[in-house]
Amino acid sequence: MVIENKYLRKAIEKTKYIVLVKRYIIDMPGSSLVYVSPNASEIGMNVEMLNKGMKLSEDYIYPSDREMVMKTIHNAIDNRVQDYVHEYRMVGDDGVLRQVRVNICIEVVSEEENTYEVEFYIRDISAEKEEEKQAEIKRAIEEPNRRMQISPTGSLVISKLDNPGMIPQIQKMEMIMSGFSQLTNLYSVFVDENGKVESTPVGPATDLGDFYDLFETPTYKEFFKTMKEEVLAEMKPHIFDREEGGYGKLAMAPIFVGDNLQGFWVLGSYTPDETEHLEEIYELHWTTAELVSDFLLQSYNSIVESAKSRGAGKKLREELARQSIVNNALSKINSKLSEDVEQVIGETLREVALHMDLDRMFLYTFDKDNPKAFSLRSYFDVSGEMPSDDILTLLPERLYLVVDAIKRGNGCCMLDRTNMTQRDVINLMRYNFRAEIAYPIYLEGRLYGILIFAESKSERIWTKEELRFSQSISLLIQNMLENADGDDNVRNVNKHLIETYNSFHEGIFIRDLYTGYVFFSNKALNDMLGYDLTGGDSRKILKNLRDKFEHMDGVRKDIAGRKITNWCSYVPALDEIMDITEVPIEWLQGGAATMIIMKKAKDN
Repeated sequence: MVIENKYLRKAIEKTKYIVLVKRYIIDMPGSSLVYVSPNASEIGMNVEMLNKGMKLSEDYIYPSDREMVMKTIHNAIDNRVQDYVHEYRMVGDDGVLRQVRVNICIEVVSEEENTYEVEFYIRDISAEKEEEKQAEIKRAIEEPNRRMQISPTGSLVISKLDNPGMIPQIQKMEMIMSGFSQLTNLYSVFVDENGKVESTPVGPATDLGDFYDLFETPTYKEFFKTMKEEVLAEMKPHIFDREEGGYGKLAMAPIFVGDNLQGFWVLGSYTPDETEHLEEIYELHWTTAELVSDFLLQSYNSIVESAKSRGAGKKLREELARQSIVNNALSKINSKLSEDVEQVIGETLREVALHMDLDRMFLYTFDKDNPKAFSLRSYFDVSGEMPSDDILTLLPERLYLVVDAIKRGNGCCMLDRTNMTQRDVINLMRYNFRAEIAYPIYLEGRLYGILIFAESKSERIWTKEELRFSQSISLLIQNMLENADGDDNVRNVNKHLIETYNSFHEGIFIRDLYTGYVFFSNKALNDMLGYDLTGGDSRKILKNLRDKFEHMDGVRKDIAGRKITNWCSYVPALDEIMDITEVPIEWLQGGAATMIIMKKAKDN
């Protein structure tokens, strides 16, 4: 046993996991420590104090993450989740803030006594997160408008997660605040307009732990309201006595972007010498905060202008990529026999997943031998891994929950961090999802399957464009399944094209390459024109570029050789300047045709 323990300890040290085991009893407050591995000291935990019961492991969870972590554990126990992965922040006795990834396993000790043991396998991933952050900064510098968001109130949200375009500027703001703290030997932190900590508190190690805890106390939360009201009413430097008494004081200066309040830069002191120094420099602190506000506003304005200039081209490229996926799938279906539909579905799932930067996609259909049960029909995993037992057995058994959510969601189940309940989080954890979109697949008027778009590597927020595109793909997959599984197994491609292209908001028509005859025009274009263009002469509303340059052979050959041609033109029938995209395609029986996509120029 001694030798076994020796090797177990060596294995723990090699894998760099800290092991913590706690026992919980349902409906009983708190928990008891069963085991903590000696290497827990590597993340700032006092192993001796933990074993003596003089410290709780919960004390090391970052204050603003603590409630969320504990609630998730209890919900997992209540829902009989056996294992899941959680990421959160921890602060050790050394004052270092660490990001950790925790594999959590839950075992039943006694059903009668409602007793459970929860095993925490903790790994410090701070270095990994720092590398990700540096990569994100690099991408943000190269593409400043990427994922930039504005809050519903119209103010800029200063957040590394929500505004990668502002990451370099926010980094500089934090460096200024941290440098100011080091120069003055005072404690510093940035809090939002409600007093919630938004940056890592810094300052002398002596009282840094207390400075962390200060912002989680009920006393501070009430006192913050008083300080905020006074600062914003008078808009001048202030020093406040600490509510709990003693020598310590606080100075608070607002950070604005334009007229929008982002939060407050707080300086703190504990000792008489620190307080004396704070009283000497609190006006300089206020002035520095004003400079930071000016810097952020200038940076934000610069990014907005950059976004405007790049947005049109990027939006068009993304739309063309989506259209290309649909066109490729339709072309494959049109040119292959029905027994190849499975391959086309698999290829389409792969193209969609890579375009949307998804981890996995699933297509479940009813089992032919058991019409009440789902089975996995097609699957794509970006890592190349085969589907796990959970995906093959456990997830199909729980698809009734997805069906219920689709009914409540007007034909779509969409979950991301903007609308998930705690129960949703737990359910998605079972399959390592963090966000999903699910659409129903119907065949001959009845529910036949479920198409799932899944994300597991980040807390994603689905965009309107992604939802619209995913809906189009679900309709496309439905049409493919009609070809393969419908009672009338004759592939009515005309019907499928109409249904698919009518789901797009852009004006689309398909015309003969040489005569201009319109084979098909979608609903969006017909609504723009006020009549159905199908069967008409497209040259009456849009001249063929080859005709326009009929006496310039070089230009005509260049146009003919392009896969995609883009131009801008005034269309008299619409009385609008339109952005035009022309894509060569083969129409139903292989005839030469082009697809025209028309969008108002002002919409880009």
